[in-house]
Amino acid sequence: MSTEMNEDRPQESAIRSILRTLAPEDAELLKRLIVRFAGQPFSDDARITVKSSGRSGAELELSFIRLRRAGLIQAVKKAWGEKLYYIPLESLGLLYRQFFTPKAEAVPDSNVRRISEAKPGLALDLLHALAAAAEHGLPLTAKGTVHKKNIQKLLEAVHLKGSDLEALQLQYAHAETYPMVVAVLLDMMLCLGLAVKESQGILLEEEQLGEWLGLSEQEMNRVLLPAVLDRYGMSSPALQHFRYLLCHPSFQPGVWYDMTNMLDWMEREVLLTRSVSEAGARAWMTAMAGFGWGDTGEDGSGRCCFRWAMDPAFVLASGGEDREMAGEGRFYVQPDFDVIVPPDVPYRIRWKLLACSERVQSERMSIYRLTRSSTARAVENGMSAAEMTQLLDNFSSGGVPENVRLALEQWGREIGRTRFEEAMLLSCSVEEDGDRIEGHPKLKGHLQRIGPKHFLVNPDAVPEVRKILDSSGLSPLKAIAEPGRTVSAYPLIHDSTPDLAGQRIDEEKFRQTGLSAAGGLVYSGRNIQYFEPDSDIPKPESLFPGYGQVPKMWTQDFRNYHGTTAQHIMEQALEWQTKVLISRGGSRLEFIPRAIRSHPWAVEGTLFDPERDGYEDGTLLSPGDWEQIRLIVPSFT
Repeated sequence: MSTEMNEDRPQESAIRSILRTLAPEDAELLKRLIVRFAGQPFSDDARITVKSSGRSGAELELSFIRLRRAGLIQAVKKAWGEKLYYIPLESLGLLYRQFFTPKAEAVPDSNVRRISEAKPGLALDLLHALAAAAEHGLPLTAKGTVHKKNIQKLLEAVHLKGSDLEALQLQYAHAETYPMVVAVLLDMMLCLGLAVKESQGILLEEEQLGEWLGLSEQEMNRVLLPAVLDRYGMSSPALQHFRYLLCHPSFQPGVWYDMTNMLDWMEREVLLTRSVSEAGARAWMTAMAGFGWGDTGEDGSGRCCFRWAMDPAFVLASGGEDREMAGEGRFYVQPDFDVIVPPDVPYRIRWKLLACSERVQSERMSIYRLTRSSTARAVENGMSAAEMTQLLDNFSSGGVPENVRLALEQWGREIGRTRFEEAMLLSCSVEEDGDRIEGHPKLKGHLQRIGPKHFLVNPDAVPEVRKILDSSGLSPLKAIAEPGRTVSAYPLIHDSTPDLAGQRIDEEKFRQTGLSAAGGLVYSGRNIQYFEPDSDIPKPESLFPGYGQVPKMWTQDFRNYHGTTAQHIMEQALEWQTKVLISRGGSRLEFIPRAIRSHPWAVEGTLFDPERDGYEDGTLLSPGDWEQIRLIVPSFT
């Protein structure tokens, strides 16, 4: 039984329309394939082991062809021609809601001891990790891995910890160098296209980054949750069942549920074996808390409990929030230079704040701090003190305290008035500053004036000269300029006029990128992105070679045939994997031949009694065991 969301994405609407017109026998096969494989790829050899009582191989093949034509099953082709089939991840969540209603038993809050609390969230962690990457860079060693000190900067920027992820048993590149948290952060950056790996380092993609920061946090979660479901869960179908069913609308946000009870229900539905899968299910719920999406706990008897901090069914199924309702939150600038940032402040504004401030606290209510050094860093990256003040004026609630405004103005006058250039040329903004430097007693012997605004500096004396200039109100920029090139390490994402339709497109683009990416670090259980898509779907008539040469009476007349002819009919049914209708003891029965024996001739197969809805596997029939016979060929036109 399915639960409809308020508004579907166009793709989900199309899938719902297909499901409404799907024949019951096709829907049954699709459900059986989900139970067996979940979203994992499967081969022809594995597929033909999925049986359905009362249906012949030909009937199942025709259903499979119809599912492929409907796009509910897709395929890729390996280099040597073997096909792999899979249920597209973008439709998998809807299919779970269509076919399953999990046992959701609520537990009173007072009965649950919380073990893991939802952290601020993956979207916020990713923002701060991207800001750390922008500020400090992600240079690579000769072995192709990020430098240790830069790895540490990423770890310091986020709330996600190794203990949140360790039980997931993730497999990823450079596991000997990268802590699991860093692997996940880099994997997300790369697979969403927010960064690209080059020979010199992992570099942020400014255009993609700007589009990402233009999304609301809820839109980001609609990208991140499907990607996490696919990339970081164990690949067994049983645990994939658990991951998707945990997102079912039966589980409402803010309510504790007995997960042990759900696992028992899944075992009864033959979706998993609890003793094998319970540890993996607990590991997944712990990761959900680490990603900020839920809490884990136990009741008094040690039964596992879980509570969503968001509505996963809405996140996975909805076509998008009303952006007018989403609002544009504002931050608060305090006289002590702290900037209090509530959760509803857009990420594109947070990004600019991070360019000119230091992180003090990155909880749901974040605190950033304006300092002289953060102002210097902003100036180095192309944001002037005047632009900082304008940012604070435009997006703060209650305005900018006068002491903060005056400090920014003062810092702006001091910072960047001098700069070191390669070959240790000290350059001033104005000639008057050059005169001050030339007359400074502590600088004599360290530099030589070669023009009104330029000095040659002894390279060994740069740290000392920098310190003296800083204390004299002539602070140089931290970076040393390279000839003919000015580099902004921190991309300043400039606002554009909001385009709601475009933002919807951006979100869907990121979703598809995250689900199909082959460039991340983590090895996901699905490897279909490495193979060529295969759109070659067999024609139904190809299942019945030589159909036109078979006597029509075999398929039309239910009658007694000569013994040899009856054997030929059975052999034809075996070749086409279809049924025959036979009469036996006055009853009409259906029989699916599985194998022919010789000397003496006999046929082994499955015998069905449609009236009793019962079947007998391994039935052995000899020519005298039936009276009348007809070849049953399912409609394939």
